[in-house]
Amino acid sequence: MVKRKGQEANFIPDFTIWLWYFRRIKKVCPWSYKSFINGTTKIIPFDIEKLNFFESNWEQEPWEAIIYLVGEDLTLDEIDNIVASKNESQIKCEYLWSHPSFSKGAKNQTHVPVIIQQDRARLMELRYAKKVESKKKTKD
Repeated sequence: MVKRKGQEANFIPDFTIWLWYFRRIKKVCPWSYKSFINGTTKIIPFDIEKLNFFESNWEQEPWEAIIYLVGEDLTLDEIDNIVASKNESQIKCEYLWSHPSFSKGAKNQTHVPVIIQQDRARLMELRYAKKVESKKKTKD
């Protein structure tokens, strides 16, 4: 707790911030909210060695997604280069990034810079299922 001019202010726990974030992006990424609620999303500080370890052992890991908190150590270009390099060099995982200063217009970016590691096959399966569901709705 922090005191400001005689008042106490409570910090919002990280869990609550991430819960709010995943709930907010449910329309564009509904499975991320479910994964977070189910405890299959891991949020940890960025470490390239851990990222590589989890990638090489992905089948044994219980996580659907790992979110690496990049902090201020890397620029947006460096984050983008890491993600592009990882996506080109292997097929197990799909890498994405989000940065509070960058939005593609929908304002769905994270509140802190992150690199997201997900199972590529599972992500494609979820994306395909969403497309099929959308086509069924438009036909009805």
